[in-house]
Amino acid sequence: MSVVRPKNYIMQYVLYTYGLFGLLLLSFGCIATVILNGEPLAMRWLIVITAWTPTYVLLLMFKKLYPNSTINCFYKRAFNAKLNFRLLVTTTIIQIVIFVSSVYAVSIQRGVMSISLLDLSFPTLISALFFTLIQGATGEESGWRGYLLPAIEKKIGIVKGSLAVSLIWSFWHAPIWFLGTGYNGTVLIKYIIVFIVCITSLGFIIGISYHLCKNLFVPIWIHFLFNFFGETYIGSKVDLVAWYATFYFIIAIGFFLWNKSVFDIQSRIRPRSGIAAPALRGAQKTKSPRYFTS
Repeated sequence: MSVVRPKNYIMQYVLYTYGLFGLLLLSFGCIATVILNGEPLAMRWLIVITAWTPTYVLLLMFKKLYPNSTINCFYKRAFNAKLNFRLLVTTTIIQIVIFVSSVYAVSIQRGVMSISLLDLSFPTLISALFFTLIQGATGEESGWRGYLLPAIEKKIGIVKGSLAVSLIWSFWHAPIWFLGTGYNGTVLIKYIIVFIVCITSLGFIIGISYHLCKNLFVPIWIHFLFNFFGETYIGSKVDLVAWYATFYFIIAIGFFLWNKSVFDIQSRIRPRSGIAAPALRGAQKTKSPRYFTS
């Protein structure tokens, strides 16, 4: 008798997410530009609506992806693990340092004051906080890291899985490269290259962090900070992302080495446990049945 294997929905999820994102961007983009004349507030809400595409697809496909579970159980498991506050503090400090260093590097590059590249006014900060809370981080992570990363990780491991999801996440933004930057020619090519390096590196860091602390708040927090800091920057986007790509790539290598060291330590511990286990099992056989039922 042939064994019936459960269907693999990973590729289907990715294709549906790409397709729905393009469809929503096209339909709501037309409404925002033609009917609402491209008003900034309308464009902001366009970003909010389309940013939730990975979650829309997750919910639409949920019964296929998790036939023996419920949405409520999915989110309970996603946020059930104890938070690693040391990890949260470390990644927060890293992101602050990267942002400050990148802005400073752009200021040197452009010959201007760093503060002139930032808008830290109260209205801007409130607007940035509000829209960042309801768009990218909260809208995307249920799909990318909540479902897709664990599904791919089971097949190819955490390092390759994090890299694969990060590349999928990066290229998912492709329409924005052409529609939302205003760049063309060599500047656009440069932006695409540094964007891919930046987002892939950031995604890899998020993936390793989520692997070490299985609480979806960790990816949401890292993603939120990345977007929030970007909202306060008013200088050349390609310049900032170029420096982001450099710094995040370096940190991603550091996270790879860190994960490797953790794996090596665990590998050295497991054989010792394996040697001790038979002796322990042999000793347990001499115990009375009451020992096993207590």
